[in-house]
Order: sequence, then structure tokens, then C-alpha cells
Amino acid sequence: MPLRSVSAAYLTQAADLARNPGQQAAYDSTGNCVMLAGPGSGKTKTLVLKLARVMAEDVRAPRGAACITYSQECARELTRRLERLGLREAPNLFIGTVHGFCLRHLLMPYGRLADLPVPFPLAVATQRQSDQAMRRIGDRLFGAGHPYKPMELGRHRRSILDRTSEDWTAEEELAAWAESYEAELRRTGLIDFDDIVIFGERLVSEHNWVLPLMQAKFPVLAVDEYQDLGVALHRIVKRMAFDGGVRLFAVGDPDQSIYGFTGADGALLQELAERDDVERVQLQLNYRSAASIVSASEMALGEARGYQSNDPDREAVIAMVECDDGLKGQAAHAIAEIIPTALAAKHGRALGDIAILYRDYRAGNVVADAITKAGLDFVRVDTAAPYRKVALTSWIEDCAAWCAGGWREARPQLRGLLDRWIGFHKARISEEKARAELQSLTRLLWSLRVDDGLARDFVAPLRNEMLDALIETEPSLADQADQVERMSTALAVGGALADLDLANLGSRDGSPLHLNLLTLHSAKGCEYDVVIMVGLDFGSLPWRDELPAARRESRRLFYVGLTRARDEIHMLYSGYVDTGRGRMHWGRSPFLNELEARIEEAEDD
Repeated sequence: MPLRSVSAAYLTQAADLARNPGQQAAYDSTGNCVMLAGPGSGKTKTLVLKLARVMAEDVRAPRGAACITYSQECARELTRRLERLGLREAPNLFIGTVHGFCLRHLLMPYGRLADLPVPFPLAVATQRQSDQAMRRIGDRLFGAGHPYKPMELGRHRRSILDRTSEDWTAEEELAAWAESYEAELRRTGLIDFDDIVIFGERLVSEHNWVLPLMQAKFPVLAVDEYQDLGVALHRIVKRMAFDGGVRLFAVGDPDQSIYGFTGADGALLQELAERDDVERVQLQLNYRSAASIVSASEMALGEARGYQSNDPDREAVIAMVECDDGLKGQAAHAIAEIIPTALAAKHGRALGDIAILYRDYRAGNVVADAITKAGLDFVRVDTAAPYRKVALTSWIEDCAAWCAGGWREARPQLRGLLDRWIGFHKARISEEKARAELQSLTRLLWSLRVDDGLARDFVAPLRNEMLDALIETEPSLADQADQVERMSTALAVGGALADLDLANLGSRDGSPLHLNLLTLHSAKGCEYDVVIMVGLDFGSLPWRDELPAARRESRRLFYVGLTRARDEIHMLYSGYVDTGRGRMHWGRSPFLNELEARIEEAEDD
């Protein structure tokens, strides 16, 4: 019989899906299924309820399901929602990134048996070690100051998996750099994050005996944000589903494929959806945005998708505003005009309902400086943020949320925090040691509960009594440890987050009192009442010299920005960009020109 200990709470929520034929069809699917989900279509809710149904009705422990998603933050959101339904990550339920799946469920149990050419026990290079090795080998091969970039090397390694193919050797110098870099890692007993997925794919593709083992453990495989995950996972999925008998539930949207520089390709999801042995479901009802924003977004994309707003009568603001003084002037206009007006336009609206989106961290620096001078509190999510979101820093934030009052409502659940703690142990630990650690962690968290207090006064004892000892005994956490250290530095006296209190550390992704500053890439998956996009000038979005494929991706990035908005979208530009060669007056983004023309044409019709 299937596992019956799963909470039946999912049945109550599942009843809501009957009002949406697409969601209901995906929920009811019994074979391989691809759910193509437009922005704001409720795809995460559908995925979570699908997983709950699978665990309650379709599998019996110790068999279970795996859910792979793009980022640690995506996994965190899925985990939160599943916990509310009574589901937690367990030995028979994996929720995490493709790297975590390949490491924990492919390489660690089967890599040595398959005689993979990697050092055992597995040790993953930190980002610093990886960067240093790349630079060292690149300088040795091409001389200091060579034009090749680590991003190009990563794309080459992730996109071309067959090292004997003409595609691999076509970019001869990149291939030589990749091979020498990998040899340098092996010489020091390391693999890197790309290796984890590359060798996971090789294990599944070259060793048939792995397939029944995976099918026995995870008869159901779900993949979220499929368009962002690249060719290696695509091959793993096809082998497990169509050769290994694993049932597949894939979710994504090719129109939101914006990570081509990492080797991701939205066409892979489309290929999957067109197979005869896969049921294709389309979600077209948008629960997020007002009708005019949904319509404008399709115009920006340049292709009709038939999306409809669930609230067609809601009014919206769509504005294109020219600002003097470049990004500084755009930030000043957002602070002086847009934000106060938006806050006054809706009762109860707060800074946390507003986001400013930009192309990269350099634009973010300009915006952050202006926001700081204006005295507004903000949360920043880009590569210049005080610390990066990784599993450990996300776990610390969730512990903070529990200690700052979440314990009263079990949001997040203590059991989930404890399970994630044990999951940080890559090496097996005895039941006795695990029990002792969980008791110590429970006592510590209980003692750190406060209704008001600074975040640093919480993080310091958490590190001193539990976390630092774990990091010291787990070499695989070295790269994450760097981010924990950056968190502590930011929270310290004089740091960027010195005044942050415990409650706001626990709600860094949804504080109602903090304005949200994000890159367009980081904003994917988010939604806000009011979205302000800055830097919409030719030479910034898109870059001036982009090739056709890159230009199409920039258009999708623009589309992603537009579709974050519920009620208002403000698009700011100056008609020029500042470059290393001076100020270039190339005009505003052609995406704005096209969008304005299409809106005017629609109004005339």
C-alpha cells in the first residue's frame, strides 16, 4: 500500500484545482507529463500538490520521489510549501538542486562502483579554489591578460559533454583550457560543481545497472524550472524516464529561459513536451498580473501565447519614463515620484511590495547608493549582496524565522530544520550521534527565542555552539562556509547589515519593511505589486553587439521583468549609457520602442 502517514491536507487544497483545467490535468496525470506554465500560473502550487499526492497515493516507503529544481532558493520555497502539507525532506523524498541530487544519489553511492575517473572520497573545490585554478591554468596556456573568461569555460564544459566530438574541439583553446583545468583539480584530489553534474550524467548514460537502482529508490522524478537546467540533466532525465521506467513530471516555461550563459536551453523542455510518450499540459491563466500587464508582456515577447488574467477588470499602471542623468536620475525618479505614489495608491501597501530591477550588480550599486542616501531600508539580491544564498545561509535564516516567533505557528517547522541539519552531514553518522546533535540543536534554538533582538546576537552562538564544528568536519561545506563568514561580517558592528534584527533576518526574502533590489535574473520566480525596471537603454538591455541568440535571451529577460508585476510596471530609461569609451547616446531599448508601438496599435484597433 502507498505511504499513509502523509497529511491529507493536500486534498483540501487540491479541490481548488478543479477550477483550472490545466492544473487539474497535470494533477491527474498518471504517466510522463510536461507542464508548460506561464508566469503567475500557479505552477508551484500545482507541483507541490502533485508531489503530495504522489507521496500519499502512488509510492510506499522506502520508495519515494525526487524533485530537482534550479536553485537553493527554489528548493527552499518548495520545502516550505510541502512542510505546510505535512511533508518534509526524508530518505524517500529529495528536494534540492541538480548538484545535490547528483552528489547524494548518484556519485556518492555508485561513483566508485562505476570506476569514475574522480578522486574518492569526493571533495568539492570551493569557489575560491576553482577560480584560482582556472586563472593559473589560463595564464599558463595563454599568458597573463588573455581574453578568455571563466564563464566561457564553464559554458563549454556544461554544454558539450562528449569530449571526442567535433563540437568539443571546435573551440580548440577552450577545450585545452578545460582539460588542463580538470587535470589540475584531479591532481589536488578535487572535483568542482560542474563535475558533479557532468559525472552524474556519465554514470547514468554509460552504466545500465544504475537505472533499476534509481527506479527502485525514486519511481517518480519531478523537475522544476526545467528550462534553466541544461543538457546534462536533460540526458539524465531521458535515461531515467524513457530507458529506466521512472515516471517524469517536468515543469517550466521556455519563454523564461534566461540562463543561456550557463549552458541552459529552453528548447530542451520543448523537445520533451513534443514526445509522443509524454502528456503535454499548458497553464494559461495568470493569477498574478492585471490584464493589461499580461497583454503588454506578450507584446514584449513578440509572440502570442493566449495567456489571460484571472482578474480582467483590475486596473494597472504601465509607464515608460525618460529620466535625465542616467541611472542616477532613474533611481532618483523612482525614490521621489514612483515609490511614494505607489505606497499611497493602495491601503496597506508597504516597501516590501515594491521591487527595483536592473541588469547587473554595477547598476545595482548605483541604485543601492541612492536608496541608502534616501534613508530607505532595502534587501539586495545580486552578486554584490552582503552574502550569497546557499543551503547553510538559507538554513540560518529559517532558524532565525523560527526563533523570532515562527515557533508559535510552526513556520517553519522545527522538524524540518532538524532534518536539514542532519542533511548537511555528507558522511554517514551513527543514530546515537545524530540523536545527540538534534537534542543539542533543539535546546539551542529554544534558548535563542526572542521577540526582539539583533541578528548578530543569534548567529554568533549558533555558529559557536553548533555550526562551526559541523563545517570543520565536513570539507564539502567549505564553499558555503565562506558565505556564512560573509553573513557574520555583514551583521557585525559596522557591517552592511549591522542593524538587522532577528525577525528581518528570518524574512530576508519577504520583509514588508524593505524595498527589494534585484537583478532581472534574480527576480525570476518573484512577484511584487509594483515593479520598477531601470537601465532600459540600448547598450544595456539589450547589449549593443549581441548575436541573435543572445538578443532573443535579452528579450526573454525583459519579459521576465515585466511579468513580475501585479499592478504597476514602470520602465525607466535615459537614451544613453555610460561606457569605458564615454557616454554613448544610442537611444532607449528597442524593446521599449516595439512595446510602445504594439500598445498604440492595439489601442487603435
